[in-house]
This record gives sequence, C-alpha cells and structure tokens, in this order.
Amino acid sequence: MTSSVADDLYARTSPALLAVHACERAASEYEAAISGDTARWFFAITDMHQALTAALVETLSGTAGIGALPKKLQQQWLNYFQNRGAGVQPPADERVLTFVELLERACDTASCHDMQGTLVLTDSEKKDLLSLNDFRNDLAHVKPRGWSLEIAGLPRIFGAAVKAMRQLFEMAPLRLHLEEVEMERAGKSIDAIAVRPGQ
Repeated sequence: MTSSVADDLYARTSPALLAVHACERAASEYEAAISGDTARWFFAITDMHQALTAALVETLSGTAGIGALPKKLQQQWLNYFQNRGAGVQPPADERVLTFVELLERACDTASCHDMQGTLVLTDSEKKDLLSLNDFRNDLAHVKPRGWSLEIAGLPRIFGAAVKAMRQLFEMAPLRLHLEEVEMERAGKSIDAIAVRPGQ
C-alpha cells in the first residue's frame, strides 16, 4: 500500500498502536537488561509502563471512547453526546485516570461490558504492577540525584506485566483496532519477555 502525501506529513499513532510499539521497545530493553546491561532496566521500566498504560486506555475506552476517563468527566461527555444539537460544547478536559485507577478499573467486573473481559491478577501481581508504576514515576520526574535500583525483583515484576499485557491483547478492544501483523508483533514481544531466564 502506498502512502499519500498527507500521510507523509504526520506521524500518527493510537493507544492500541502505542501499546504495540512500547511493548516491542520494552522487550528489547528487557533483553539487554537481563543480559547484563543493567542501566537498560530504566528504559525497560518506562517502556513497559507506557505499553501497559496505552493498552489499559484502549481496552477500557469502550465504544464511546470515554471509559478510561474519570466518572465526572464521563458524565460531561455523555451530556455533550446527548445534547450536542442544543449548543452544548464538548468538555475541554480529556484527562485519563491514573495508572493505579486504570488498573483498578480493569480488574473490576463492573468494567466487563466495555472491556469484554476483566483483567485477572493475583494480589501479588497487582502489587508488582504498582511497584512498576512507582519506579516509572520516579524516573519520569527527574530529580537532581542518582538512582539505585535493586534488580532482583524486576524479572518477577515484568512477569506480572506480561501476564497483564497478554490478557489485554486477547480482549476485543485491542484486537479490533490492530491489524493481524500488529497483533503478532505484540505477541512476539510479550513472549520474548516471558521466556527470558530469571523470572
């Protein structure tokens, strides 16, 4: 398929595609980190966090595209959808839930309708994903100091992350927004992390 001139002017992505790309990057960084290049853990953490966040947003969004938003903002969007002919303006805020809130909602059976499934994790796996979030937040908000990260538990944390990713990619919302080749790329990346030694 040839691209049009307009396509060449913009770099485009979506939460679903971002999940695929970030998952591939996470797998590459994870492989380097587990092989002994320990500084690569920092990149593996941020890439895996981005992959999970993007997958959660896509999976939770639902057909109206608002399922990953806070409840109050969802109500504002519903009001807009129902009354747009009456001059009601769309909300200016498109802020999504925090990673912790996205994870809670994805594990809640009340979200089953939008997700067409529920994320199933043990309490230990949820705790590991919250640790991944804490590590990522520490890295995202750079401070004038060095970091020292104990790596012994990181393979286990990544094991929990790929378990969540595998489930999310099996759900209809992600599958509907990705080509077969993109699904294969995501699966290959997830498998590459899952089979590495040390987990």
